[in-house]
Amino acid sequence: MLDAYTFSNKDIISYISEHFTPFKINAETKIGKPLFEEFQGTGYPLIIFLDENKNGLDRFYGYYPPDKFLVQLENVLSGENTFPALLTKYKLGDQSSETIFNLANKYLDRGDNNIAKELYTQILTHSNVSYQIFHKSKLSLGIIGLDDNYKILERYISNYPDTPHLYESINYLLQYFKNNNFVELELNYYNKYIDKFSSDPWFLNQYAWRMTELNKNLDIALEKINISLDLISDDDIKKAMVLDTKAEIYWKLGDKNESVLIINEAINIEPENEYYKNQKNKFLEK
Repeated sequence: MLDAYTFSNKDIISYISEHFTPFKINAETKIGKPLFEEFQGTGYPLIIFLDENKNGLDRFYGYYPPDKFLVQLENVLSGENTFPALLTKYKLGDQSSETIFNLANKYLDRGDNNIAKELYTQILTHSNVSYQIFHKSKLSLGIIGLDDNYKILERYISNYPDTPHLYESINYLLQYFKNNNFVELELNYYNKYIDKFSSDPWFLNQYAWRMTELNKNLDIALEKINISLDLISDDDIKKAMVLDTKAEIYWKLGDKNESVLIINEAINIEPENEYYKNQKNKFLEK
């Protein structure tokens, strides 16, 4: 996702070229594995920012769309909301729930779960904590407990069905089920919440793409991806991403010609996107 949609974005390419020296390393290779361990990586994809002395400035995991990724880059460059900056504020006496929460997030990203858990728990006893931070801290405690007992996060969802972080909670569970090959649990959750998020084009796109990976429910996936396209019809970049999913569905259904026609629409929107070109080549080969 990062390669296809974020690292291919012109603004991201320009900003990184101007302000950073990027290196991409496969953490599954002979070179990558010891580096991943050295920097205490806990998931993929992992983005780490280092200074000239290899000191860690910040890190984050997972997919960020171009606009949010740019904000992360700007924060690192300015030194705002980075791990060193937040730790300094905390040590100098800033005990606001916002500072504690942001610092806890950084520890979580670094794999320091015990410290993160202490800070999130501290927030829950804070006398002046916002509704959002309270629920996000509860969610984070559930995330920390995932490897030991995913039902902690399930209980959070059950106890707080109106949580503002329901979407995020569900996605953490779905990712956990996917990573651990709990296919039936994953499908059950998708089936349970697909209607709940029926107006969210990204959840529909996520569902449809996952069905192509599992080679299941492809007819339903096609139905959902068409709804997603209707919902984002006024955003060309997002439309290209969803068209890619639709092309993948047709490819899995065995309709190569339709796949090529649809991916050509995505290429027409983003003619310089190498990922879409590679997709087209894949469809043509079969």
